[in-house]
Amino acid sequence: MYDFSNKKIDKRNKLIYSIAKLFAVWGYKHLAKPHEEIHDDLKKLKDKNSVFLYTGLHKSLWETTGVLASLYRNNLPIPFVGMGDNLVRGKFYQNLVKKTGVFLIKRANVRRDIVKSAESLKKSILNFIVHNTDILVFPEGTRKNISRKGKYGDFFPAAFEAMLEYEKNKKEILKSNKKLLDLQSYIVPFNVDYSKIREDAEIIKESKNTHHVLHIFDSFRMLKNLGDIYITIGKPISVSANIKKNRKELAKYTRERCLDLVKILPINIVSRSILDSYNKGKIEYKKLPYNISKNIEKLEIYKDRFKGFSIKDKPQCIIDSLNRNEIKLKKIDASNLAVYELYSNYILHYFEKQKE
Repeated sequence: MYDFSNKKIDKRNKLIYSIAKLFAVWGYKHLAKPHEEIHDDLKKLKDKNSVFLYTGLHKSLWETTGVLASLYRNNLPIPFVGMGDNLVRGKFYQNLVKKTGVFLIKRANVRRDIVKSAESLKKSILNFIVHNTDILVFPEGTRKNISRKGKYGDFFPAAFEAMLEYEKNKKEILKSNKKLLDLQSYIVPFNVDYSKIREDAEIIKESKNTHHVLHIFDSFRMLKNLGDIYITIGKPISVSANIKKNRKELAKYTRERCLDLVKILPINIVSRSILDSYNKGKIEYKKLPYNISKNIEKLEIYKDRFKGFSIKDKPQCIIDSLNRNEIKLKKIDASNLAVYELYSNYILHYFEKQKE
């Protein structure tokens, strides 16, 4: 059934990969203020013939390099990254990014093509896992679920099907090539939170009827300091321990673990409170301090996820802590409602949990 006797992983080009890594690490150190939380089990498991599928919520293209830089700085292997082929146009650039450790995922609109794309992704991930190569994917498939739907998207199940297939059929897979190792597979949930999403203007500008794709090389024109960025890599999920789950159940379970990693930042709290203070086309500024205090009180159960402020901070101090030059809060105005909605919805699931 399985034949991995001749299948191999395309190697990174040492020169191109080294240059790309140099730029990524430089940007990580000089264009952001990263805060890292990495579960202790990652390093422990890496010493025990383990292979990882990193999966995260998707907010910005920065994650495709920022998370890798964080892993590199913490002496963890850098995974190959799955990226939509719509983000890299042209064979020249596609071949270039492949040499840095990117594998392209076919973006499809027709149902038949979507099925083919999912099957191709499953095969690619299975091949990486079999050959003891970590990978990183964004199972939502887009950065724009929050702006379009007001919530994080469901995780597509193809990647999780590959992980289950490996664990269920490991004996047969190992028989196909005696050089293959008997590996323990894990899904590693992660999340990145931003005080400023570098392409927030592009995300907000897009209307439901106007689709605009940001080219990965547009990142160069967005080089700027992003301020505080919170990178959280959670406890690895053992696939063998979840073998009874089907692919959709495992995808849902992983998504929930990713949602648990979301941090609550001043920009999120203030934005939510501005929306609560909006009435009949106007922001009632006098209500803003009260609404900030009220929202902090509602989320007190998640105070361990508060970053950049504490439960004891006064509302005005929280407003003052924002980077006003980067985020459109220099003047709180109803014309910026789309900005407030975007940053508010990144933590909407916490408020919805409180209603349950």
